[in-house]
Amino acid sequence: MWLLCLIALLRLARLSITHAATAYLAFHALFVSFRAIAIVNGAATLFSWPGASAVTGQEISRAVMLCDLVLAAMTCGWILAAHRAANSQVAAARDSSRALNPRIFKAVAGTAIPLGCIAMLLWSRFPGLPIHEMSGDWANSNWVVIAQTWTGLSLLALIYWYGFRPGLVMSIAIYFSWVVYQGNFRFRLLIPLILLVQIYLDRRGRRWPKLWGIAALVATGLLFFPLKGIGQRLQSNEPLDDLWQSTRAEIVNVMSGDHPDETILDQLASAITLADAHGRLYWGRTYAGLLTVAVPRQWWRQKPSLTEYQKEISTADRPMAQNGMVVTMLGEFYLNFSYFGVVVLSFVVAYLTGSWFHAAYLHGYFTLPHFTYLLVACNLIQVYRDGLISLFVFTIINMMPLTLIAALHLLRSPVDTFAEPILQTSRVREVTGRELSV
Repeated sequence: MWLLCLIALLRLARLSITHAATAYLAFHALFVSFRAIAIVNGAATLFSWPGASAVTGQEISRAVMLCDLVLAAMTCGWILAAHRAANSQVAAARDSSRALNPRIFKAVAGTAIPLGCIAMLLWSRFPGLPIHEMSGDWANSNWVVIAQTWTGLSLLALIYWYGFRPGLVMSIAIYFSWVVYQGNFRFRLLIPLILLVQIYLDRRGRRWPKLWGIAALVATGLLFFPLKGIGQRLQSNEPLDDLWQSTRAEIVNVMSGDHPDETILDQLASAITLADAHGRLYWGRTYAGLLTVAVPRQWWRQKPSLTEYQKEISTADRPMAQNGMVVTMLGEFYLNFSYFGVVVLSFVVAYLTGSWFHAAYLHGYFTLPHFTYLLVACNLIQVYRDGLISLFVFTIINMMPLTLIAALHLLRSPVDTFAEPILQTSRVREVTGRELSV
């Protein structure tokens, strides 16, 4: 099924590295197909420990069939979006585009970078420096963590506009090194790296990276799994040889399909079973937490969590909520609307993201539709893993400086936006021209 969908998307959907289907194909291959093969070859399923109820082979089979059905439905959605985009009027779409304004990029970056640096110095770890232990209720606030990322995200905004200038490249490399050293919140490295690759390829008018680029992406993907341990061992000054041995052992575990982070299929299978046992659908109530997510818990101690529904369906022998597990986007649809909702909503998600993809490249690189699409596209792997709620959390909240740039463009009149003379080069016009064929 996976291979057939890949061929169909390559032939009919104008697939590229930034297309929403690419992220889903990678997600399905690693967390569904590869994991299912590992289980067939003897890998232990989730909850295979004393006192728990192990996920059965029958549950895995049902989850795999549902994932394959969703992959087929989403493939149809992406192909339909490509077909309709091919019949659109190029000139009309380009005339109605909103150009990006460099003054907004500079203003946001000029404000967010100093604030981010202050947050990093106060509440993060640096080699040889003591960490400032924040006291009170705000010590564990996510807002403290989010502010630390503003420097790196603002650097990405500047790279989007000015390109890969040496100073910006060096600065973002230092930021990534800092992220690795923290030993937590791996998305702070993964998502910016995905966005950086997308920017690099789009500025050069390429649909796919070269072989060395693909190898680098694969290596980065493998390092994602032991990333927490790498940072923690660096903080404890563990010898480099021991660090290498532990990292290699964990990567070998990943290659066998038996790493805890690869049990996404098992978690989906468990969520479906628990949803059936719960006996009633949520009809969209799983998204209620979005209404209050921006309110700090220090101001509202009884604020509902985003995973309140997981607490309701979890049981003593399958404590998904207590272990911080995910139900995936498919499981989220199933809890709300059962099988019908899974297929229909998956098709809708594919069609909308596919339509946005084609519109973004139709308008051109230095336009708001293209910029906002990449902000969403780089987060899609997280959305497929955690559910649609992550589309809001990771795009709007965790990428706040970038979404602020987009929001400020919406508040300005299109006639006020312009491109700086430095960008009016033959190279930029070449990139814009190539984008029409993506």
